[in-house]
Amino acid sequence: MSNKTGSTCYLCGNVIERNPHDAEMKLSMDHVPPRQFFPQPLRRQMNPNLDVAPSHKKCNNDYKNDEDYFYHSLYLLVANNNTCMAQAMLTDFTRRSQKNQTPALLGKICSQASTITAGGIILPPGAIVVPIDEARIHRVAGKIARGVLFLSAGVRVSESSIVDMRLCEKQMEVPKMYQLSWKATKLGGSYRHVFSYKHLSLNGHHIMSLLFWEAFWFCTTIRVASEVRR
Repeated sequence: MSNKTGSTCYLCGNVIERNPHDAEMKLSMDHVPPRQFFPQPLRRQMNPNLDVAPSHKKCNNDYKNDEDYFYHSLYLLVANNNTCMAQAMLTDFTRRSQKNQTPALLGKICSQASTITAGGIILPPGAIVVPIDEARIHRVAGKIARGVLFLSAGVRVSESSIVDMRLCEKQMEVPKMYQLSWKATKLGGSYRHVFSYKHLSLNGHHIMSLLFWEAFWFCTTIRVASEVRR
C-alpha cells in the first residue's frame, strides 16, 4: 500500500505522506482564511463550514504566530471601518485574554502606540497610531491569496511568486489596476462579512483583492511563471 495521501502541500509543493517518520510532516488541513479570523461569537452564530487546503503540519504551523499578529494588530482598522465586526472581535479578545499568549501579544502591540505619526504629525486628543510590521501581515495575506488560488483555480504558487502586495484601508486607496479588475470579476467567499475576494487572471498574472471583515483590502498580484496545477 502506498504511504502517500494523494495530496500536495499547497504551501511547499511537496507530497504529503500518509505515515511520515516526522509527525510534523503529516497532513494538516489549513483553513483559508485562518479559523481564528472568525470571532467566536460569529462561529457560534453561523457554525461556518470553512474552506480548507492540504498542507504539512509544519508548513501550517510556521504561519501561526504571524496569523495571531495579523488578527490582533489590524483590529484598529476594523474599529475604524466596521464597528459591528470590531465589537465581535473585541469580545473574542476578552475570551483570548485568559491565555498567556494573547495578553503578551496585545501588550506588545499597544506599547508601540503613539500620538505622533511616523511623519511627525501630532494627532488630536484621543487619537493614536499603532505601527504594524508590514512583513508579517503581508506574509499572512500572501498565504491566504495562495490558498484562495489553490482552492478556486487549482493552482499552486510559491511565496516568491507574489510581485505586489499592499494594504488599502479605504477603497479610494485601491490602485486603479485593481479597481478595474473588479468590473470583470464576481465577488467570491462563502462568509463575505468576514472575508471575500476578487480574482482576475490576466496576461500571465493573477490580480487579487482580498477584503477582510468588510473593513480593508489587501491587493496582490501573483506571477504565474512558477505555478503548478494540482
